[in-house]
Amino acid sequence: MVDSGHDVKNESNGSTGFKRSVSKQIILGLLANFSSIAPSMSLGFSAVALPALKDTSNTHFLNADEASWFASIASLATPFGCIFSGPIADRYGRRSAMYCINITCFIGWLIVAAAYYFPENQYTILLIGRLLTGLSTGLSSIPATIYMAEVSSNKLRSVICTWNSIFFAVGVLIVYLLGLVLKDNWGVICLISAVLPCVGMVFISFLIPESPAWLIRKNRYDEAKANMCTIFGTKEFVPEVEQEIENLIKNRGIKSIPKQKTLIEQFVNKWKHLMKPTALKPLAVVGTFFFFQQFAGTFAIVFYAIDIVKDAGVQLDAYLTIVLIGIVRLFAAILASYISKLYGRRPLSMISGSGMTICMMALAGYILAINQGKVSDSTQDSLLFLPVLLLLVYFFISTIGFLPMPFAMSAEVFPAKIRGTASGLASGLGYFFNFIAVKIYPDMIESMDRHGVFFFYGAMSLAGTIFVVTLLPETRGKSLQEIEEYFGRKRVKRNSLLKEPEQV
Repeated sequence: MVDSGHDVKNESNGSTGFKRSVSKQIILGLLANFSSIAPSMSLGFSAVALPALKDTSNTHFLNADEASWFASIASLATPFGCIFSGPIADRYGRRSAMYCINITCFIGWLIVAAAYYFPENQYTILLIGRLLTGLSTGLSSIPATIYMAEVSSNKLRSVICTWNSIFFAVGVLIVYLLGLVLKDNWGVICLISAVLPCVGMVFISFLIPESPAWLIRKNRYDEAKANMCTIFGTKEFVPEVEQEIENLIKNRGIKSIPKQKTLIEQFVNKWKHLMKPTALKPLAVVGTFFFFQQFAGTFAIVFYAIDIVKDAGVQLDAYLTIVLIGIVRLFAAILASYISKLYGRRPLSMISGSGMTICMMALAGYILAINQGKVSDSTQDSLLFLPVLLLLVYFFISTIGFLPMPFAMSAEVFPAKIRGTASGLASGLGYFFNFIAVKIYPDMIESMDRHGVFFFYGAMSLAGTIFVVTLLPETRGKSLQEIEEYFGRKRVKRNSLLKEPEQV
């Protein structure tokens, strides 16, 4: 509701009259996710740089195999970033994990820029820089989402936890726009990209408080109380803040300061928790969702956007087309963050998968019909915008469901003790699938032809939709504790978390 005496929305929280600041949660969400922009720019960078890098008129051009490694090697490093991000976030804090994102990304973009200005060993330098930017992408996949899952209210969590996808869409759109303007000057794009991590570190240093949930687990109660007051938007330790702190202590079972464990003991302890049903069940669900997400083409199309636009038979300027795709994807990501609160993960994912199936099958059928000479020239002229329309709809519909939901669920479905580690492992698995999907795309085009690749993406979209309908639980409106208890049951009643939650 809106308080007529204030210019921001506030959320009622308790019976004492205190209202938790919604604007504060939104600002923290924006600041925490800002660090995802520069890493996400590396996703679309291969699309805008490859045309120049593959140009045989240049002295140092990349052959087909080198080009595929340039595009995919970032994804090879990304899973390691995902895996590292969890332990870093759990051991050193959410803010420290965000610092690691920005430092790694800054160095990576500078190295890629060096390949442009010092091209003697261009290919090797490119791979090193891409590895680091890919590592930063993995590092950025978890901390902000976990942070916001821990500091936002149940009502806003389902919205804010999808913002990571919005900022990834912003990063991809920025690099596409820079490609449209700068074309072959990809070195300048790298330098611009290197500025953003510096801004991100300023935000972390001065504007983002550490997660009270993490501080509680480290028995730093005074800091947790102070930060919770900041997050709630109050300078006083009001009863609502006190209750939130007490809930954190109770839910995590913290009673006394634990004995400091060695790294080996911590690893063994994490492994034991990962082997429990409360971790294995959600890991299987989220990992399967990531599999269908990647092999339905959602990320491969981003990495090879220019090539795929041409392969799809789009007649518009390729750079302009991918900018349109970037705009559509950003709009859809913003829309998804809002409607996920209203309709939940499952309905949106079902709609998303169904729409992706239709778009890819239609595009494949259209290309096949043209290849077989079943479409006249006049018909092709009248359907000139059909390929770009299908691609735009595909990007829109995938971004409201299949693209953001696995990442958002990774921050929700794991137990608090291993949330960072397990979330990083799940996202790492997703990016490993991403590496395979991106690396094999040129080979798929060669062996299956264009229509075969799009048929494959359509089939995987359909299979993913069936998975969502039958096995994906609904987390909207559920507390993190309720979700953890659901996966911890020995026998789960069918649809016990599939049903729609009560309106909150």
